[in-house]
Amino acid sequence: MPKSGKDKKTLKQALNYDWPEIQKHLIEERAREAAEESGEEGDPYEPYWTTNSDGTRTLHMSLDSWWLQHFDREDVIFELPGIVVMNSKDWHAGDAAWTLREAYGVGRDEDCDDCFSEEDIATHVELFPEGQFTAFRISGPAAGQALAIAVTMRTSRPPTASILPWREAIGDMRLGAHEPDGDWLYGVEMAVHPNYQGHGIGTSLYEARFSLVKSLSLRGWYLVGMLMGYRDHADDMDVLEYGNKVIAREVKDPTVTMQMNRGFRPERVITDYVDEAAAGDAGVLLVWDNPHFDLEKLT
Repeated sequence: MPKSGKDKKTLKQALNYDWPEIQKHLIEERAREAAEESGEEGDPYEPYWTTNSDGTRTLHMSLDSWWLQHFDREDVIFELPGIVVMNSKDWHAGDAAWTLREAYGVGRDEDCDDCFSEEDIATHVELFPEGQFTAFRISGPAAGQALAIAVTMRTSRPPTASILPWREAIGDMRLGAHEPDGDWLYGVEMAVHPNYQGHGIGTSLYEARFSLVKSLSLRGWYLVGMLMGYRDHADDMDVLEYGNKVIAREVKDPTVTMQMNRGFRPERVITDYVDEAAAGDAGVLLVWDNPHFDLEKLT
């Protein structure tokens, strides 16, 4: 039986608003009660012991709720049922790095030269906090788990300049090429955990970055969308021909066509951009011009 609009609103409120705050309150209230009983005050989010009336001791643990001590509703940018998108924090870094590997199908112990580490992501947050985004669950057994990550930086290098290979463009894995006063946003990375694709997370991450460009009054945002559908056409044409067909909308690419549909303007095929066999190491330069950019403010 389909849910009414009222039912959906109630469900969203229960998953997105009530649950984290109620859970946080219960954990902290129980810790206060335990402190009054024992006379010892501790961190409610760390495991702690209480002594029962019969003299036995009970270990209390809140391992699935550790993130609540950091969670602040004011940091939330977008809400989906049971999921929120916010600017990345340093406490997201470890889980976000794991999610990135999951998206690429790389094991925790496998080498991945192009995967950001926990330390890399923490540096991004320190360097350009408003340009980093994480989506994570706030309800259910996987609450606190990062589901997606988006990484950006600012650059004064316009999309009309020659496009550098990915590693050279970002400087290093710590975004050494980030320019705090750059007037373009550069899309460095975006990944959604395979189990959560198709839930609107990607759309929210794009919207968050469109809003960022507007709020910072940047000229626009550009990126190289990888031609991930090329692997299905590699026997029929080279990657340059495939990319041009995607630009002309003669062929649909699962990544680039989706980005074009979001409002990015395709410019040209970029070969030898990053090591990605499925895309023939190539992508399409995609540009989004900020419609609210005021050139007069620069003169």
